[in-house]
Amino acid sequence: MKPKSRLYSLVKNWTKKPGLAVKEFHQGQLYEVMMQPETRQLETWAESQNLSFELVLSTQDLVTEFVTLTSLEQASKNTAIDLIKEGIRAANYWHSFTKPHAIMLNMKAEWLIDPNLMNSFQEELLKCYLPVGLIYVGISHSAEFKEASQLQDALVQLQRLGILFHLLNFTAQDEECQLMLNHRFTHIHLAGDLIRQAIPGSQCEKKLIALKALIHANDARSVAGPIKLMHEKSVAEKHVIDCYYGKHIMPPMTLHQVLKMGKTAKQQLAMKQLMKKQSQKE
Repeated sequence: MKPKSRLYSLVKNWTKKPGLAVKEFHQGQLYEVMMQPETRQLETWAESQNLSFELVLSTQDLVTEFVTLTSLEQASKNTAIDLIKEGIRAANYWHSFTKPHAIMLNMKAEWLIDPNLMNSFQEELLKCYLPVGLIYVGISHSAEFKEASQLQDALVQLQRLGILFHLLNFTAQDEECQLMLNHRFTHIHLAGDLIRQAIPGSQCEKKLIALKALIHANDARSVAGPIKLMHEKSVAEKHVIDCYYGKHIMPPMTLHQVLKMGKTAKQQLAMKQLMKKQSQKE
């Protein structure tokens, strides 16, 4: 009876201990187990729901290609690094559950030559230890940027850290084409205006066809988005753009909803139908 009473006491004392929460650790280690009050756990959960992610799906089978952090599109240089860190932490979070999703961080060309932002970004990359291919940098406003040599140096630095690149809002301007010649882009995003105005038989449609051929000639995948109109969705499907995203493709999701989303077409469609039913109830 004595051993049993000891076991009973041990179990009883263990069940009375306060709960432990797994929290991300920012100084070198990926996670630490620490004591955390219930109110703080709820605050942390609520903060994670504020981040909005969009899934970029293949037009052929609706399989997830990558995830983009929508908050970065309207961010200023001062707030960008905090959102970039959140994006990297999200990739770490999904990877820790063995459900890795590549994330694209939308960054303006001028941000990439800012020493403070680049130093902070590179520090985060060195600490995350994620496999190559899970962090993309999408370069926007490249056609407006005239410091070509500085931008190329920044891209070389990131490339050495295993970063892959997307070129955003592509319209085949000289600066964009030169950037394509000097660097490898895995995905090239067609400008939204071009897709929106691609009426059958128009010059815009002819240009869209030519740009898609140019993208594939550079061994990159074409991307359409964000899709804001059903017309844009039909254009992307008609011209067999490789992948697309937007509210008419898949609604924005939270950190935890992305984790629950499967990568197979069947799981994607099931989730899409469920979300459609929920929106109709509301």
